Amino acid sequence: LKKRINYGVGYILLIVAIVVVCVVVNIVLEQLPLSLDLTANKQFSITEETEKILDGLKEDVEIIALYDRVKGEADQYKSEIIKILDIYDRNEHIDVSYVSLDINPNIVNDKVGTATAATYSEGDYIVKSAKRNKRIAADEMFDTDVSYLGNILPITYNTGNKTENKVSTAIKYVTLDIIPNLYVSTGLQEDSKDEYGLIFENIDNMNINIKELDISKTQKMPEDAGALVFLNPKRDLSEIEFDMLYQWLSFDGGMVFAAFDSDMTGTAMTRFNKLLSELYGMEIKNDIVSDEEDYQITAAAKPSVITAADLKYGPLKDNVLPNTFISFDSRSIKMLNTSNYFESHPLIQTSKTGKSIEYITGEEFTGISTLAACGEYFANGTHSRVVVLGSSLGLKDSYINKYANSSSEL
Repeated sequence: LKKRINYGVGYILLIVAIVVVCVVVNIVLEQLPLSLDLTANKQFSITEETEKILDGLKEDVEIIALYDRVKGEADQYKSEIIKILDIYDRNEHIDVSYVSLDINPNIVNDKVGTATAATYSEGDYIVKSAKRNKRIAADEMFDTDVSYLGNILPITYNTGNKTENKVSTAIKYVTLDIIPNLYVSTGLQEDSKDEYGLIFENIDNMNINIKELDISKTQKMPEDAGALVFLNPKRDLSEIEFDMLYQWLSFDGGMVFAAFDSDMTGTAMTRFNKLLSELYGMEIKNDIVSDEEDYQITAAAKPSVITAADLKYGPLKDNVLPNTFISFDSRSIKMLNTSNYFESHPLIQTSKTGKSIEYITGEEFTGISTLAACGEYFANGTHSRVVVLGSSLGLKDSYINKYANSSSEL
């Protein structure tokens, strides 16, 4: 069971590290939505993907809308949702019902129990199987935007219907046999995962549980941990934290995704680098990378915002991804020799005109710099993985929104 969980999360995190990162490029350059709006073109019909999910159902699923149907049909937006839910209701394994909390305030307690009942409000949706349940908040069914009346009064309006995406994802979640767990580290002064809301929304849509873990307060990784994410840690691992992660990765088959933003304070990541070098043959350098002669985002207008290339060998040899990746103020990753028990590959690199400058020594290096890399460890009867990025900035909501209307000089 544990091997299945680890393998599944490892595969998903490679997608998050490679595919989702490249999706961010598409957002920046082409303004594509990060999450697929399955009903954008055929608003009251379902897609082939949803048909496969429904055809594969072997157990019953309840969908409870927490509002009165008649009143909902009189609402412009709820009426759209109801028409889509009617399609789901035709499936023999799905039962859709409408219950207002004003009429039956105990419905949530009865369906999900008292532990999580307080999270539900009028207008929300409960998706429930015999295994588990999932909440869909009322405001998640539509994409929204905000305009300002007289530059003062904010007005929120809906821009796209996401009902099919949310409902189909929830059905898949409540019927899966195994739900992998991804832990986000909070013990090393990392950035809040709230700054990466779009990325984690996609991870949630992949039906992965997202939890937080303060590794400074535990001496052993949780048994259900399939992967651990570090988002811009600002301090190094302690000796105890190093030993815990070393054990988990070298004997238990863990998976780590880490993004180390450029740090001009010169904070040494000695134990992180020991972990990365001994198990995966790579090190994080304390520098900043630029590439003045490579393509840049026009709106950024600085050489540390570069359009680097992803590589077509190693884990990416069979990929069909876009061939560029936008890097913001990245540090570089030093690739070491591959041994007989680990294998490492650059994932994203600059051109030959790239330049890196060490913060402490001021040493300059000109040539190809690696901005993202992955490694695999196979010894002690286990198989673990790591994906490392030299910057997390391009994954942040603020950067995605800031550069949404930017273009690249080609």
